[in-house]
Amino acid sequence: QKAVNTFKADFAKTADLRKQVMKKMQGITRKDNICFDGLARVSHVTDATDWRVEYPFVVLYPDTEDEVAYLVKACIELGLTIIPRGGGTGYTGGAIPLTPMSAVINTEKLDQYSPVNPATALPEVAQTYATIRCGAGVVTRRVMEAAEAAGLVFAVDPTSADASCIGGNVAMNAGGKKAVLWGTALDNLAS
Repeated sequence: QKAVNTFKADFAKTADLRKQVMKKMQGITRKDNICFDGLARVSHVTDATDWRVEYPFVVLYPDTEDEVAYLVKACIELGLTIIPRGGGTGYTGGAIPLTPMSAVINTEKLDQYSPVNPATALPEVAQTYATIRCGAGVVTRRVMEAAEAAGLVFAVDPTSADASCIGGNVAMNAGGKKAVLWGTALDNLAS
C-alpha cells in the first residue's frame, strides 16, 4: 500500500512541477518551446551512444541566444539539472539525462552565423585572423562551407560534420583529421 501511495503521490508532484516550470518559463520563451510530451522527451533521452538512463523532465527549445541565460537561471531555481544539447551526435554521453529532474536545453534553433570576417582583430594579438560568429546550433558543415567559400579551411572536421553542431564541437573539443595541422575546436576558438 505504501508503494502504491508513493507512486500515486508522484503524479501530483509531477503535475505541480510542470505548472511551476510553465509559469517560470513562459515569461522567457514561447509556450510551444517548453515540451513535456513523450516525443520530445524520448528523442532527448540519449545521444549517439544510445545509452539510456532517464527521460528528461522537460525539453526547452530557445528561439534566441538571449533566452538561454534566463532559462538556465530558471532551471537552477527549480532544482532541475541542465543538459545542453544540439545535434545529439556525441559519443561521450554528454547529452544524456542522468536524473529524472533534468531539463534538456536544445540549441538547434540557435543556427545563425555571420559571413567570414577575413581580418578580425583579437585582444592582445598583433595580427588579424579570419573568424566566423556562430550560434551553438549551427551545423558544422555550414561553417565548413562558409570557410571554403571564403577560400579558407574550417579547422574542426568531425566525422559527424553533417549533423553535429558548433556548440557541441566546442563543448567536446572536437577535432577530426585536420586537427593535426590546425588544432581542435578550443585551439581555434576566439571567444
